[in-house]
Amino acid sequence: MRPASEPDAPAPAAAAVACGPTAGPGGEGVRAGTPVLRRVGPADRRWWGEARLAALTVSPEAFTMDLADWRAGGEARWHARLDDPTALGLVALLDDRPVGLAGGLVAPDGTPELRSLWVAPEARGRGLAARLAGAVEEWARGTGAPRIRLAVLTGNTPARTLYERLGYHHSGTRPGEHLMTKPLTGD
Repeated sequence: MRPASEPDAPAPAAAAVACGPTAGPGGEGVRAGTPVLRRVGPADRRWWGEARLAALTVSPEAFTMDLADWRAGGEARWHARLDDPTALGLVALLDDRPVGLAGGLVAPDGTPELRSLWVAPEARGRGLAARLAGAVEEWARGTGAPRIRLAVLTGNTPARTLYERLGYHHSGTRPGEHLMTKPLTGD
């Protein structure tokens, strides 16, 4: 539940991401049925929260956090990420409705990480996951890091297959997760 002081609609300051279709001032530039990627910040908690709750409800097997965790402090942790100017939060909007999300964080060792990539079932098969990942990779390039990293749950074969197709390579394991990296430079 968002505080009463929070706006019902995202602030106009949310920036469209330069990856894929974006809306012009009058909505031009977007093909019908093509989700628009938007960078979200503190004023966009409604979009982010709706997308995150949908992801945890529809695809609980894809995340280490579940709905109970969200309600027991996870939502506050995600709101803090939206307040962090070094982090990236993205939502994919279709008809002003969130149908995807992805995040980017810089780990304590300085490596940017792709986090929580998810696409709603009705928006799958349109290349949206690749667009979201590409937007996070573009953000990561801006950090000057030579690579980006992610973790995928061991049993999430569709996600591993997607990441391999996008150029990520197995780089290790930790309990219950495969670690994958992708170079951000031409090397």
